[in-house]
Amino acid sequence: MLAACDLKDALTLKNALNTQKPREGAAMSTLIACLSRFESGLAIIEKTLLSISLIIMLVLASLQVILRNVFNSGLDSAGIIVQHLVLYLLFFGASLSTRARRHLQMDVSSKLVPKRFRPVISLIIDSFSCAVTILLLKAAFRFVMDEKMSQSVLFANVETWMVIAIMPIGFLLMSFRFFINILDDLFVLFGKKDASILEPNHFEGAQH
Repeated sequence: MLAACDLKDALTLKNALNTQKPREGAAMSTLIACLSRFESGLAIIEKTLLSISLIIMLVLASLQVILRNVFNSGLDSAGIIVQHLVLYLLFFGASLSTRARRHLQMDVSSKLVPKRFRPVISLIIDSFSCAVTILLLKAAFRFVMDEKMSQSVLFANVETWMVIAIMPIGFLLMSFRFFINILDDLFVLFGKKDASILEPNHFEGAQH
């Protein structure tokens, strides 16, 4: 009778574990799906802001040239605005490049390293890059806080820290992109995703 009870308890425990595994898998799938939707929406916002920054920069630069050559005048703050808009192009572009795995080291490793070693190499590169961007994020945040304390004005009544806040934001975006890449690397290593997502151009017509 004791053996029968033990067998019954073992079967009950086994059924409970078998039921728990699908639930955990479903929860993980839901989490990954939500993260993917968030990342895709973030990419749309980045592309929109990048386009707006580029348009403003081109309009200001063209207007400045016309005013100087035709009316012998110009906008006092146009040059400063254009210079700082380059920062926005740089950071949004770098984040989107990280998303598409188009950084130089990623592109080189994908061509020089044999396919079977690419997930490991990619994981090492993404982990190191994520750590570096986090350190740069901390440094950029301190720099912005110092500028805020100094209350320096860039143009009109706009303080410098408000404009250069794109620096920590940009490094935060890049850190997030590298984190997503690390997850993809792990999924490939454990056979949950196809290795094609590690290719630099895998976002052409595809999503995370």
